[in-house]
Amino acid sequence: MLVHLRADGMSLVLDARGGRLPRVVHWGSDLELLSEAELSELELAQTPARSSGVPDQRIRLGILPEHGQGWPGQPGLRGHREGSAWSPLFTVTDIAREDDEQGTQGLRIDAHDAEAELGFRLEIDLLPSGVLRLRSIVRNHGDSGYTLDGLVLALPVPRRATELLDLTGRHLRERSPQRQTFDIGARVRDSWRGRTGLDATLLLTAGTPGFGFRSGEVWGIHVAWSGNHRTYAERLPSGERVLAGGELLLPGEVRLESGEEYVSPSIWASYGEGLDGMSSRMHSALRARASHPRTARPVILNTWEAVYFDHDYGKLAALAEAAATVGVERFVLDDGWFIGRRHDRAGLG
Repeated sequence: MLVHLRADGMSLVLDARGGRLPRVVHWGSDLELLSEAELSELELAQTPARSSGVPDQRIRLGILPEHGQGWPGQPGLRGHREGSAWSPLFTVTDIAREDDEQGTQGLRIDAHDAEAELGFRLEIDLLPSGVLRLRSIVRNHGDSGYTLDGLVLALPVPRRATELLDLTGRHLRERSPQRQTFDIGARVRDSWRGRTGLDATLLLTAGTPGFGFRSGEVWGIHVAWSGNHRTYAERLPSGERVLAGGELLLPGEVRLESGEEYVSPSIWASYGEGLDGMSSRMHSALRARASHPRTARPVILNTWEAVYFDHDYGKLAALAEAAATVGVERFVLDDGWFIGRRHDRAGLG
């Protein structure tokens, strides 16, 4: 089964044939309407040339990278059942379309590994903005417990994506860009803070040489999770390049007893012509949420940097009057955030 999803100038082609979890054939610019034969030719054109020192059978990179498929890079699912079932190989049992009235095109893929006694569900949504949203679920169908050490989902990028961009930062200098070539090995960005921080990766982006805000092709992923998380870019010596991410689990944090399941955070992925094109899709997706504010947001003045702890009424009144003359609509008195913090020698805790 070859699936072609299209939205807002973006195409996603998936190969779900052979009873295995789907792999991405194309994620990028719109391919327009293609026949089944043309989709097959597109997939066939990606078959690598035979060379020495490689397996005779083609290694498939699925959205869940599987060691059981022979994938030599980082596995998507890491875990074990008391030292066994550490390399599952899932067989698809059902594929269903699940579109909604808002224009989201969805696929739900259920799979099972009878030997490892694990079930797996992959949820793929292409939003009307062209943003791709992924989520997965692991279920323990065995009688004994299964320790889940990690679960990441991966998307391939083409070989012309030779540069990487991510962000880091600190207080007063957040969102600082870092660029490097997409070299062999893994570029890993972990967050162990238990929450998002000033050094957050935000988006891990791969792009064509010299890409900028309005030039070049770019592909980016974001782990939609406010706890510990991992985002990485990996390139193999054979040429494959992937962007991947998921929750970063502590040792023993997730142990699934019989019948229990783990639901991963969502991975948001976007393609665009330049960084502006990629981020525009993300903005459109967020603004389309039912919970997104529909009214104009008031212009706010926060007093902290103006007066710090000096809450003199005369100064505050003058500040409020001056703010009103330039259009400020909401005046926020910032008192230091915590009870007892009334001077600069008191901490935040």
